[in-house]
Amino acid sequence: MTDPPVTPATDIAPLPYAPAAARDSAALDRELPGTRAWFVGYVLWMAALATLALWQLDRFDHGDPQALHGWLLALLAFYLSLCNVFLPLPTAWIILLAAAPGYALVESGPLRVALVAVVGTAGTVMANLNEYHLLAWLLRFGWGRRVRNTRVYGWAARGFDRAPFQLLTLIGFIPIPVDAVRWLAILQRYPRPLFAAAYALGRGLRYAVFAGCAVLLELTAPQIVMIQLGLVAVGVVGRLGWALVRRAVRPAGAD
Repeated sequence: MTDPPVTPATDIAPLPYAPAAARDSAALDRELPGTRAWFVGYVLWMAALATLALWQLDRFDHGDPQALHGWLLALLAFYLSLCNVFLPLPTAWIILLAAAPGYALVESGPLRVALVAVVGTAGTVMANLNEYHLLAWLLRFGWGRRVRNTRVYGWAARGFDRAPFQLLTLIGFIPIPVDAVRWLAILQRYPRPLFAAAYALGRGLRYAVFAGCAVLLELTAPQIVMIQLGLVAVGVVGRLGWALVRRAVRPAGAD
């Protein structure tokens, strides 16, 4: 008896988002279109911010005290453009400082909050997209396939696929670094525009809250240092908690 003909499986459309489990793993590890152009653009972005910061310092040296506030805003964008999982620098302090009385570029409280939130969000989105492209490039060497074959990854990916945009937005908002969620999005090739939009929304809201606190509470530099130290402690506890959760949910015999 001959076997009945096999009906070819219907491909799942990759847009707006198809879970990685439904796609070919080798295809996920191919080089992203536009990766090289992205790295060139990122270097140009950082060079432009560095040039702007140096120009503001030159203005300050020539007797313009207001230029120092412009320098801090340029430094804010440059610093946050560097901060990702490969360079996990603390970020709250510079957001609070850029919005605090005596350091802000503008006097109006609402405008101060909006300006710091927008500039900070732009820097963070650039940093996260740079991490996205860098990790996607590294996955080409086979590491991605090994990770996707583990049971823990399968469990986490199913949870991520239920509401990826909402989850990324939430992770972007809370001041606890949960890098595993962002790496899940990159491993599964979550679309870059949605990835950037989710983090822009989450981080924009977070930075607005931080800047608003700096304005309303009229924070000083020593107070900002204490707040940053507290957030670092919370981040350490959060990472330890995440490690314990991963260990608790790891199935017996998982890779």
